[in-house]
Amino acid sequence: MKTTSLPGLLALAALLAADGLAARPVSYAGGHMLMIDHQSDLDQWSYTYSPSFRWSVSAGRLRLDGLERTGLLDLRYARSARLLQRWNLPTAQANAFAWAGLGEARTGLGTGGARHLGLQLDYETRRVYTSFVSELHEGEGWSHRLDTAALGWAPYPHDVDRVATWFVLKGMHTTNALDRGVKPAAVLRLFTTRWWLEVGADDDGKPLASFMLNL
Repeated sequence: MKTTSLPGLLALAALLAADGLAARPVSYAGGHMLMIDHQSDLDQWSYTYSPSFRWSVSAGRLRLDGLERTGLLDLRYARSARLLQRWNLPTAQANAFAWAGLGEARTGLGTGGARHLGLQLDYETRRVYTSFVSELHEGEGWSHRLDTAALGWAPYPHDVDRVATWFVLKGMHTTNALDRGVKPAAVLRLFTTRWWLEVGADDDGKPLASFMLNL
């Protein structure tokens, strides 16, 4: 039976931790993270600080267009996220996160308070990545849930000292939107321990881009 060396295990653990900084709502203890996300009908930025590897606090802004009744949703929010469970497997890692927050929303119905809840589940090896993210935003007279499922494949196993590469397929859906269907998208994801970049397009050819920086 082939054995795995201690340096190899340490490298894998460091790599998985590096990806966690990029794609997850909680990073390492004392970590600061800036995230910017653009889609055809969505723009979002957030700043996150993680006092520990188990929880974080964030402030951000979300602008979502093409919605029934509300038209445009412009939301400023603060939230806290928590790592519910982490499974460290011999050659893989899985995680469950949840978060909740409050904010102020401006819509076609007026301006008022807003609240939201979120859940993220993910599983990855050095070659395969899967995730599901669901987030509910609601206020007086309106409610929108954003769901995204992703499946990624890496053309080569990653090492901590070089850029990691993923080809990712996504399915995105927003409840109570004018476009009721699931919107597919394909993106190229590149990341290191310091930054994360994702670029691609949806099925209408409209560009998608995300950028993360560990400060």
